Amino acid sequence: MAAPEPLRPRLCHLVRGEQGYGFHLHGEKGRRGQFIRRVEPGSPAEAAALRAGDRLVEVNGVNVEGETHHQVVQRIKAVEGQTQLLVVDKETDEELRRRRLTCTQEMAQRGLPPAHDPWEPKPDWTHAGSLGSEAGQKDINGPSRELRPRLCHLRKGPQGYGFNLHSDKSRPGQYIRSVDPGSPAAHSGLRAQDRLIEVNGQNVEGLRHAEVVASIKAREDEAQLLVVDPETDEYFKRLRVTPTEQHVEGPLPSPVTNGTSRAQDGSTWKRDPFQESGLHLSPTAAEAKEKARATRVNKRAPQMDWNRKREIFSNF
Repeated sequence: MAAPEPLRPRLCHLVRGEQGYGFHLHGEKGRRGQFIRRVEPGSPAEAAALRAGDRLVEVNGVNVEGETHHQVVQRIKAVEGQTQLLVVDKETDEELRRRRLTCTQEMAQRGLPPAHDPWEPKPDWTHAGSLGSEAGQKDINGPSRELRPRLCHLRKGPQGYGFNLHSDKSRPGQYIRSVDPGSPAAHSGLRAQDRLIEVNGQNVEGLRHAEVVASIKAREDEAQLLVVDPETDEYFKRLRVTPTEQHVEGPLPSPVTNGTSRAQDGSTWKRDPFQESGLHLSPTAAEAKEKARATRVNKRAPQMDWNRKREIFSNF
C-alpha cells in the first residue's frame, strides 16, 4: 500500500488558454477566504494541479487571505497571460491551523516543518523581558509569538534581489509587494506585505518612493532592510513607537512604562528637557537649538500627489 502524500501547500503556475484558465473562484459564507469551486477538465488549471476545494493563499507572491473577492480577481488578472497561485487543500489547511503556522511558498517546496523545527514558531516563543506585554500575542486564531521587526540582509543575485517594492493610496509607507521564490530576498526572510522601516540603518518612513529606491540602490550589490509584518506594524503603531534595529533582539516596548504614556506624534516617548518635576524652565540657547533640530527631524516629507498615480512600484 502506497504511503499517503505528505501534507503541503501547492504552488500552481497557470498559463492562460483560449478559453481562459479554466477554474471558478468563489467565497463561502461563514468561511474566510476565496476557494476554488470548480476546475474544468483539460484546462490549464487542471494541468497546473489546481483542485476543487482548494483555498487560495497567494496570487503572484502576494497574500490575499484578507482581500475581497473582487480584489483577488483583479490580482489574478493583473498579470496578462499567466498567474501563480499558492493554494492549500482542506486537510493541509486544517493542519496549518492546528499547528498555528502561516502558509508560505517555502512550505510548497520543502513541505510542512516537523514539530519543533527551528523555522516553525513555537507556542512559548515569548521574550522574558517583555513583561507579559502585547508583544507576545496570544490568540485563539493564531500563534503566540513575539511581534518584532526583522533585519533582512540581501546580496544581489544575477536577477537582482528578487522583490517588488510598492506604495499605494490607501496607506502611507513602502511595502513589499511580492518576493520571487528562491531569490536573495526570499532567503533573507523578506515577505510579501512587509512594511519597510529602514534601509542600511537609515529610517525611510518619511521618504518618497523614488528616494527609498535610491537608498536601496546606494550600495552596489547588497542591502540591509528593517521590516515589519502587518501584525508587528499594528502593534508598534498602537504603542506609537517607531521600530528600530534594537527591537530585533533587544527589549520590546510595553503599553505602559512607569506610568508614562507614548508621545502623540508616533515616535518613542521622550522626556521634555524643558519640563522637570512640573516646573516649566526657560531653555538655554543650546537646548532651544536642539529642540528645534528635533522638530525638523520629525517632519515628514511632503505628501505625494496621489491624484497623478494610485500606485507606484519598483522591481529589485
